[in-house]
Amino acid sequence: MSNSVPFHPDFLGEMCRRIQLKPYPNARQFVVQHLFPDTVRLLRLLHQFLPIDTVIGISYSGDAEAIDELRAMGIRVLTPDYTDLADTVATELKSSITRCQRENLRLVIHEVGGIAIKALHEPDYSGNNTVVGALEITKQGVWVAEQIDNLQIPQINVAQTRLKEIEGKQVGEAVVAALDTILRDLGYSTVGRDALVCGYGWVGKGVAQSLRQRGLGVSVRDIDAVSVVEATVDGHNPSYGESLTRAPAIVVGATGRQSINQQVLSQLPDRCFLVSGSSKDHEIDLTHLRNQTAHSLQLHPHVRQCTLHDGRRLYLVNEGYPVNFTGASVPDEIVEFLFAELIMLVPWLLDNTPPPGIHTLPTKDETLPASIWLELR
Repeated sequence: MSNSVPFHPDFLGEMCRRIQLKPYPNARQFVVQHLFPDTVRLLRLLHQFLPIDTVIGISYSGDAEAIDELRAMGIRVLTPDYTDLADTVATELKSSITRCQRENLRLVIHEVGGIAIKALHEPDYSGNNTVVGALEITKQGVWVAEQIDNLQIPQINVAQTRLKEIEGKQVGEAVVAALDTILRDLGYSTVGRDALVCGYGWVGKGVAQSLRQRGLGVSVRDIDAVSVVEATVDGHNPSYGESLTRAPAIVVGATGRQSINQQVLSQLPDRCFLVSGSSKDHEIDLTHLRNQTAHSLQLHPHVRQCTLHDGRRLYLVNEGYPVNFTGASVPDEIVEFLFAELIMLVPWLLDNTPPPGIHTLPTKDETLPASIWLELR
């Protein structure tokens, strides 16, 4: 049964009413998103104000009912294989731009991960005067924009806000909760074992705290020495330098970049679980793992045993994609205060188009979504 039934308070609708969001009939959205019921609520609402041209769902996440609901609204939805995602986004974005040019419409990119904004600038900028900007939710998407030499549009984001930090810690809990469910299915007890967390940002802190609460000894590894000091003061074991200080039963990558690399993989003990706690499949050096694997065995729908040439067995969870997408991730009411912030970006972009560059929702503007969230909760 879809979560579109009125169980949740109309938090997003109330946000629209408070900011007096108006329709933008001469603009369209190009969306790249995880398609869960909470995302559908956001898109259903935004579609009334900023009509959607195309939605591209990220294949390693999402819900079939959510996709069906969007299509029932007459919205064009594509769900390519992840290996084809970047190419599909590039192709469909060009088509959306062409349609908008033909109809004299402005186009807004609404995405997670920066895939569309990257495609827009490769090999050359192709937005002409049609693409007015991009709305971004994730740090990964901001990092992508930072790597574009001559960014031609504004990217405005909620990826660096205080509410995003709160959500990041909840993502860390969701990572551990999802992993715990899988390990229980295998009859595996985590209590008394050691875990290694790579990355002590917002998500990494949540992962480390949640693992510790479940009775594991937690070591933290980060390229930033200050972050390792913070983790140590928070009560975790430091793991700084080339050598691991302990032999973990579980290693979780939570950096948004490759953290479980060849050097780390070479030091892991037999029967260690490899887990991603960030978006996409960046955390684990999957190419090196495949090259070192003599044979593999599917132990569980979400666990693959990789037996290496040296005899060690490493357990790859969810094929290297985020483990929290194997089940319920962050509760909807947590995600929705981020979606409320994203709603605030729409008039900022379309009424007062900022200059090209990366812009974050100002701290002072977070008071409104936070207040509404507390009132309705």
